[in-house]
Amino acid sequence: MLQKYRKVNSTFLELKSEAMKPRHWKQLLTKLKIKVKFNDLILNNLWQADLLKNSKVVADILGEARGEMILEDFIRTTKDCWAKYELELIRYQNKCRLIKGWEDLFAQIDEHINNIASMKMSPYYKVFEEEILPWDDKLNKIRLTFDTWIDVQRRYVYLEGIFFGSADIKSMLTTEFNKFRGIDNEFTSLMKKVTQKPIVLEVMSIQNLQQNLERFSDMLGKIQKALGDYLEKQRQSFARFYFMGDEDLLEIIGNSKEIKIV
Repeated sequence: MLQKYRKVNSTFLELKSEAMKPRHWKQLLTKLKIKVKFNDLILNNLWQADLLKNSKVVADILGEARGEMILEDFIRTTKDCWAKYELELIRYQNKCRLIKGWEDLFAQIDEHINNIASMKMSPYYKVFEEEILPWDDKLNKIRLTFDTWIDVQRRYVYLEGIFFGSADIKSMLTTEFNKFRGIDNEFTSLMKKVTQKPIVLEVMSIQNLQQNLERFSDMLGKIQKALGDYLEKQRQSFARFYFMGDEDLLEIIGNSKEIKIV
């Protein structure tokens, strides 16, 4: 009898796995027809259930528990990561701090989005669906928000150097300059809020964040188009400007009174 019991020792070791949660034990006891609660379970109950004969039942439940544990670990890792993920900021023109380290941020978001997509194909996904779906939605919103943000920041830096660096541009494109000045105030105010609490989830809770970023993007796009139309007119007036890039042409216009620089 002892020799027979010893043969199931390896199965007992497997059942001690951290992956075996109360729900798995409940399932196992039901299938083995053991009529005691998990908290009252003793070794003899398992010996009497003949685990060798029911090895497939045990193996199936262990496989399910291990598969679910992988998903649990990922959910925990995701929560821990975004609970403390802090945006990398860099000072800009003594006005505010801007976001840098975009590649790392997008790589982290994409990795977790792809992992969730893989999890949805797992046979154990249903157990965690209610916990995973909100994170799927949250990560996609973060991706969309920062996709817009990087576009806004690039346009802002480009136009800020032009409008605040050239008195001539201000006078020639007065309407666009006034519009940009309004965006400048709003955008720098937003970045100051981000600097106070740069944790991504804290940033995502800023009121009307996505709507404001989309509005900035739209307005900056229109300003940039107006600037492009203005430069096109200058090229039509003096064909040699077609041989110059926008930045060089803007520098010439901005320094139009400095003949030596031109």
